[in-house]
Amino acid sequence: MSHHLIFILSLIISCLLVTDAVKVQGKLETNGVLTDLRRLRPSTKVTLSGIHSTFIQSDGSFVFDDVTPGSYLLEVNNIDFIFPKLRVDIKENEVAGSYTGLGAGWDKTGYALPHPFVLRAKAEADYFVERQGFNVIGMFKNPMFLMLGFSGLMMLVMPKMLQNLDPEAMKDITQTQTDAQNIMNDMPTSLSQMFAKAQQQAQQQQRSSSRK
Repeated sequence: MSHHLIFILSLIISCLLVTDAVKVQGKLETNGVLTDLRRLRPSTKVTLSGIHSTFIQSDGSFVFDDVTPGSYLLEVNNIDFIFPKLRVDIKENEVAGSYTGLGAGWDKTGYALPHPFVLRAKAEADYFVERQGFNVIGMFKNPMFLMLGFSGLMMLVMPKMLQNLDPEAMKDITQTQTDAQNIMNDMPTSLSQMFAKAQQQAQQQQRSSSRK
């Protein structure tokens, strides 16, 4: 008796699940981008969130049977053409669709689309980026080019500026250059002395700690 009861309950539950499931259908139609459906490859698929998938028929139609209630992303997978993406909401045996796209929040819906859905290609797929030619304006925006240009300009202008300076100012500039050169020459010596002093302090601390 218990086995019969379990069988009847499972049958009732399966019937309820079947009645909740609905059929989602649509069709791909031609336009200025896709002028002939025969241009679509036989591998063209339509998917619902990767859970359900189906191939299109020769007339461009597609059908999903027994789709349970929920929200899905409908995509047309074709290597040659780009089709719009749809958000499909199934609730209480009703199918509602709206346009969506990458980066759009799932809490927002675009323009509604009646069911059965009719989709048309947006553009032909282009997987190649055209190589850019020589751009003079872009070259002037390059920081390295600006630095080289400024250095070359200074090399041309500085000698003329120095010629117009009075002897006292010229003497000050020469002295400043000499002092800077002396500092640069003394830097290796001062650095080596600093490292040697630090090494001596470390050795003294190590000796004092070993005596303790």
